[in-house]
Amino acid sequence: MAVADQQYADVMEQLRDKLPSLAEQLDQEFRQGRAVSGERLQQEGMFDERASRLAETDLPALRKTDIAVVPYTSEERIELIREALLTLAETMYASRSTLLKTTVGRRMDTSVEFGDPELEPVVRIDLPRETERASAALRVARELLSPRMGTEDIR
Repeated sequence: MAVADQQYADVMEQLRDKLPSLAEQLDQEFRQGRAVSGERLQQEGMFDERASRLAETDLPALRKTDIAVVPYTSEERIELIREALLTLAETMYASRSTLLKTTVGRRMDTSVEFGDPELEPVVRIDLPRETERASAALRVARELLSPRMGTEDIR
């Protein structure tokens, strides 16, 4: 197994354990493949293979403006995972930060409660603490996943 394939398998195993819904979304994306134009197929050196398979099945030739679906390479899958994790961390921080700013700006309680006390235990979230945790998670994600990106814009 190639190094990139092993890295992909290792990361996906961890995601399935820690973030199963994200892992499922990524699996679905990888199964669907990526859409590329006929021109891009030529640039990536896949055009001749596709053209010969179409000719074998008596289908019309692939044109530059046609779209084909191709599987992701191991490197592309790892890049998509990296982007998904960064986006998740950025969204996690942005949503908490925005909610905290809104509650403080309106002089509201900075704790949020979820659940119906008559049906289930209520979960209470302290927005300042959760925003700080999300900020720390985003810093770590950026340090690990995008070494060129600084953390100066994070709280």
